[in-house]
Amino acid sequence: MPQTKPSRHASPCLLATILLLIVTAAQAAPPGGPPAVIVAAARQKDLQATSRHVGRVEAMQSVDLRARVQGYLERIAFREGGLVRAGQTLFVIEQASYRNQVAADRAKAAQAQAALAQAEQYLARLKSAGAGSVSAADMEQAISVQLQAKAAVAQAQANLAQAELNLGYATVKAPIAGRIGRAAYTVGNLVGPESGALARIVQVDPIRVVYSISETELPQRGRENAAQREAGRQVRLLLGQGHDYPIVGKVEFIDNEVDPATGTIAVRAVFANPEGLLTPGQFVTVNESSGPAKPVVLAPQSAVLEDQDGRHVFVVDGQNIASKRPVVTAGQSGPDWVIASGLAAGELIVVQGVQKVRPGQAVKPVADAGR
Repeated sequence: MPQTKPSRHASPCLLATILLLIVTAAQAAPPGGPPAVIVAAARQKDLQATSRHVGRVEAMQSVDLRARVQGYLERIAFREGGLVRAGQTLFVIEQASYRNQVAADRAKAAQAQAALAQAEQYLARLKSAGAGSVSAADMEQAISVQLQAKAAVAQAQANLAQAELNLGYATVKAPIAGRIGRAAYTVGNLVGPESGALARIVQVDPIRVVYSISETELPQRGRENAAQREAGRQVRLLLGQGHDYPIVGKVEFIDNEVDPATGTIAVRAVFANPEGLLTPGQFVTVNESSGPAKPVVLAPQSAVLEDQDGRHVFVVDGQNIASKRPVVTAGQSGPDWVIASGLAAGELIVVQGVQKVRPGQAVKPVADAGR
């Protein structure tokens, strides 16, 4: 009977069995202890109810600088994009011709004054003459000359005043304090009243933010007490990348009618802007506070995760077991989420190391030193 040689290759069933044992052994192998995670307690804080609106920054005042007299631009006396103060010299137009005109008109005014003095002296001599020594025609002529001399003096003084004004207009000064833009002309160009704006100044401190509120918010505003309305509703701003503007503003104006096309009403708030962080044309988020402060639960933004089921946190119980907890958020307060439901103040939540955690898994909690 012929003998069969043993096979050098393992059967597929045997390989599958070995692989299954390896995987099972790997899964059953001890992981080396629960993962360490940073935890913090959910905080409770009193916050006012807020509403958010998109706002646009506007200058309180803006001025287009224009030349009121014609001439060649001699000097630009500011740094483009810099701050200027009210009354500061910004542009100087050639002044020689205007100074000459002032000198000529001053001389004409002096000449007219001398002619008036001569006419008044002549009239005085006629009046002091004896009765019957001066004819009525001569007296009338003298009076007429004196009146004409007075008119000539008034005309000469008006011409001198206008010449002095024109000389002053050759120096363009800042009517308001603010930030100035670029110069539209360079030195040596001919400018005048028809040249358009030489530059533009916008006031940057204080500054206003314009936004709109829904008409549905008006009844609530009507229920506010008179003292709060008079003091001005306080508003805060959120800048780009979620940064809070450090200065609180106040509402200064609410329009008197609703825009029928949008169902909104315009509102203006005023903010101090000493550091120039707000720039006209910039878009910001306006946070309006209303009503009394109420207690809310806060959780760090790093603790709140989001997946296809919505937002959730990992809560660590007394046995150091992490469980996935759905939460509902209601906006932000600084670096934290406001938790509307799903989490109680004092509960421990994972704030760092959430990628290591699985629902129902034991963890090693480490207190967050920063909270």
